[in-house]
Amino acid sequence: NNPTDISKYKQIILKNWTYYNKQYKSKNEKQVSDKINHQLLTSLQSKNINRYKTTLKNINFLLKYEQDSAYLQRRNFLLKYKQMEDYIFYSQILIIIFVLMFMAIIIYNAITHNKALALLNEKYKIEANTDGLTTLYNRKYFDTVFKDLTSISSSNNWNSVFVMIDIDFFKQYNDTYGHDAGDIALKKVATTLDTYFNKKYEYTFRLGGEEFGIIIFNASINYIKSSLDNLQNQIQRLQIEHKASATKYLTLSMGVISIDKNSYKLSTKELYKKADEKLYFSKENGRNKYTI
Repeated sequence: NNPTDISKYKQIILKNWTYYNKQYKSKNEKQVSDKINHQLLTSLQSKNINRYKTTLKNINFLLKYEQDSAYLQRRNFLLKYKQMEDYIFYSQILIIIFVLMFMAIIIYNAITHNKALALLNEKYKIEANTDGLTTLYNRKYFDTVFKDLTSISSSNNWNSVFVMIDIDFFKQYNDTYGHDAGDIALKKVATTLDTYFNKKYEYTFRLGGEEFGIIIFNASINYIKSSLDNLQNQIQRLQIEHKASATKYLTLSMGVISIDKNSYKLSTKELYKKADEKLYFSKENGRNKYTI
């Protein structure tokens, strides 16, 4: 009933409404807010209580509308956030899978490349140490093994053996049957050596021309005698015709040296010379034999 009080309340309402109306609103909310703002200002200038009630009703509607709108906006935001979160998560998974696949390809190629290089290196290593005609170890590899023969035998307290072999009358064989037949004969002898002396610590070499070598670590003299007797029998069974030989078949002469823990006193050159001397002795005394 007091006009002063009414004016005071109007100012409070207007102040609160102005503050509220300035807050952020969506396009739809702004349209409703502008309409209610007009109604409120009109009603504040009027003394009609019904206009106040209508305006208050519209304000409550607006508040309810904004609450619902805010809820929908929040729900849509959370949905989009979840979708974005899923997108980022699955994108990261795809990136990780792609990186792992890329790394796997790189690793596979590296392994394949390294394996190929290893096989190639092994091939060259074998070829570098192998005689092309007979596939036995070559002279280069023989020099490497023979150089350490005494030290290995001494350090292990072994009795080891070096056998120097020469095909009897091989020059005459080539002159009679030709070099192609000579190569075939060399291959047959080499195959026999490689087949018979294939145990652990046994090495067979082509030293050059018709000369071959055998190195056996940790071998007794009796084992060597038995092995060389069997070798000669194996060569005889080949029945390689040799008209220029007294036996009419291809035979071998051998010189053998036994190396024990005291052999380190002799140089490699002296040991090789002693084996050559024993080979020469076998040749001078009828061939087709070995001398230890």
